[in-house]
Amino acid sequence: MGDPTALLPMHVTFGASATAACIAEACTLPLDTAKVRLQLQSLAKANRATLKYKGPFHTVKTMVMEEGVVSLFNGLAPGLHRQFLFTGIRIGLYDQIKAVIVKDSEKQPLIVQRIGIAVLTSAVGITVANPADVLKVRRQALISANRKRLPKFSKFGTMKQYLEISKEEGFVAGLYKGFSANLVRNSIISASEIVSYGIAKDVFIGSMGFQDGMPVHLASGCFAGFMATAFGSPFDVIGTKVMQKRGPYAGLPISTVALQMMRNEGIFSFYKGFWPNFCRIGSFNILMWLSYEQIKKSIYNIGTS
Repeated sequence: MGDPTALLPMHVTFGASATAACIAEACTLPLDTAKVRLQLQSLAKANRATLKYKGPFHTVKTMVMEEGVVSLFNGLAPGLHRQFLFTGIRIGLYDQIKAVIVKDSEKQPLIVQRIGIAVLTSAVGITVANPADVLKVRRQALISANRKRLPKFSKFGTMKQYLEISKEEGFVAGLYKGFSANLVRNSIISASEIVSYGIAKDVFIGSMGFQDGMPVHLASGCFAGFMATAFGSPFDVIGTKVMQKRGPYAGLPISTVALQMMRNEGIFSFYKGFWPNFCRIGSFNILMWLSYEQIKKSIYNIGTS
């Protein structure tokens, strides 16, 4: 395990990537919560002058003033559950499958192969983690100041909330609400992150001659975040709306939601909250990949000591 180019065992890669993702999730959740609030705010029903939230930083400021700082971390527990399972599986399986397809450790798989592997492992990961994703989005959408109007499930602890949603709405209907949209969204975003990070890192190190270190990890993570936002934003917006328990789009098929959004809100509604989304995904990728590389480096150092 002391060789930095050696393939780490599945459980080690799982633990390293899951831990890195949880660190990034905890640090960037306020931006994600602001993004969810902005996406759920309908531009079809009000002009900009009457919108409650007018940008990521205004959203954060408004939430702190009206609901307190804690409101920015609504959904932290299910968010950590989601990242631990989703990222641990998608990255842990990615390296293992890549090694099977490409026998020569000196070679890299084709871009098409990378995309296929990343989509597959991401799909498996989000299938396992979808219940946590549903609960996270619902908790982020709660207006904490209106405590008398909070839904019943919000009054319980996190694990009880999973059970309460399953009990009231059914396991599949509740915890897997919007699964098809979420599957597409997360597979595209995750595959974009994994493949873009790998390609950027290969270019910086192999073509441009940079040393494999934190500057490369930072730049590669930023590039991965931008590509993931560009490809995934439409599905991110649709998925967020579909997973809500109430609202005009709740529980509708992806195609129906897309058509209604196009008709009622226009094409730009699919990129609603793009920049706060990029701030969130970009910062998440930077922190996640930096943490992941540092954790792997520590493992390699332990292996050589």
